[in-house]
Amino acid sequence: MTDSSVTVFSNLQNTLGESPLWHPLLNTLFWVDIEQNLLLSKRLSPEGEVTQVKMLDTVSALAWLDEAHLIIGTSTGIYKYHVASGVRQTLTLLENTQLTRRANDGRADPWGGFWLSTMDRDAHTGEGKIYRFYQNSLKCVIEGLTIPNGLCFDKARSRAYYCDSKTSCIFTLNVNQQSGEPILPARVFYQFKNTQVDPDGCVIDAQGNLWLAVWNLGCVMCLSPQGEVIKTQPIAAIKPTSVVFGGSDAQWLFVTSADDSKVKTNQSLQGNVFKITGIQNGQLEPPVIL
Repeated sequence: MTDSSVTVFSNLQNTLGESPLWHPLLNTLFWVDIEQNLLLSKRLSPEGEVTQVKMLDTVSALAWLDEAHLIIGTSTGIYKYHVASGVRQTLTLLENTQLTRRANDGRADPWGGFWLSTMDRDAHTGEGKIYRFYQNSLKCVIEGLTIPNGLCFDKARSRAYYCDSKTSCIFTLNVNQQSGEPILPARVFYQFKNTQVDPDGCVIDAQGNLWLAVWNLGCVMCLSPQGEVIKTQPIAAIKPTSVVFGGSDAQWLFVTSADDSKVKTNQSLQGNVFKITGIQNGQLEPPVIL
């Protein structure tokens, strides 16, 4: 693994930046601010300014469908979203009548599905769930979590991963090789001894290593498929939230973060989006297939 360096990609201070998504056909990074109901984006080449779109509800998770559309997970459901016009089409409603709940982490899987977690807005214990939307059908696949996060997938090993940030634990479970259908039960993949830090968003590289944003620890960790720590990369934001590979050859790792007024050092960098270079074996996110 080569030496890496960290730069600021967007200096906009998001309240709760999340769900970075590199759209390979648009050469653009998308992400959200959950607290502000914002969908944000910044084109890389030619590099542009950050575009902000106010959403109708709390958007928390993104995937891409084609050159014109995203798939977005919100507090009311899963939608097909036209980037240029902002028009969205309902694919499925999800807990849309439960005002005390919201969506959280989500990601496309390599089989064309879209996973989306939900949780109580006040993070009540055991009320977090994970759903999978696949071939126009929605199914709840995991229950009993508190703050579900870290959805990512290793197709070569037929694995899915998820976190419960409240318990500082990363889990893994097997999935069907042909369909990606989860096969329970899940098992513990990595348990943090320091329960004051939270495993947040994750992504898998081409070798099956898991890259993890660690909330309250100000770093991105890389774990091997066996759960061994390979690398720890510090960043200036104390609360990184999620990660995604991007660039023409997936040669960069983008990291979103949350603002934190309690931080006295590098306060202006809290809530920024960062770009980590010098990382090998990245891979681009797959599209959702409808």
